[in-house]
Amino acid sequence: MGHVLESTVPKRVQPPRFLTVMVVSGVTLALTLFGYSTTQIYLRFSEPPDAQGALPDAGATAAPDTAPGVGGPDTAPPDSGGSTSVSAVSYQTVETSSDSFTGQVTVTNTGGSALDGWELSLGFSDATVTDAWDVEWERTGSGIVARQPDWADPLEPGDSVTVSFTAEGEAQRPDSCSLNDAPCDL
Repeated sequence: MGHVLESTVPKRVQPPRFLTVMVVSGVTLALTLFGYSTTQIYLRFSEPPDAQGALPDAGATAAPDTAPGVGGPDTAPPDSGGSTSVSAVSYQTVETSSDSFTGQVTVTNTGGSALDGWELSLGFSDATVTDAWDVEWERTGSGIVARQPDWADPLEPGDSVTVSFTAEGEAQRPDSCSLNDAPCDL
């Protein structure tokens, strides 16, 4: 009888080692990719380390600047989209060294409607912009053009956006400024 019972009871079979290795490798790869993708999301939306907590609010006056002649907010004419939106634009030098500086231009929507698809042009006489963050940007002959990123929401009334950049050269304010092709004084 024992011979009959042994043949009907299934014996435990060890899974192949290859299958175990593949499952563990797949789970490890999936967790690594998930962790990397969430890290990229956090990095994309975070402020640069030296700008954290230093963003002025819409009602604040710009901090004293090391570059001569830098003033507070100025009002720009309505944007080129034909809306009645008005924006305040201000500049501030954040950090300087012997051959470079970091600056911030803050655009505040002071109008009654959202500002969408904005474009800020800055020109310098004796500086070359080497980096900008939290915007889409490109170098021009004498400065940069910074644009609202595709992932960013329109600038609602009362909201501000800060364009931060690093430039090589002596610390200075931009020589020229325009927001949506309308001049703005800094």
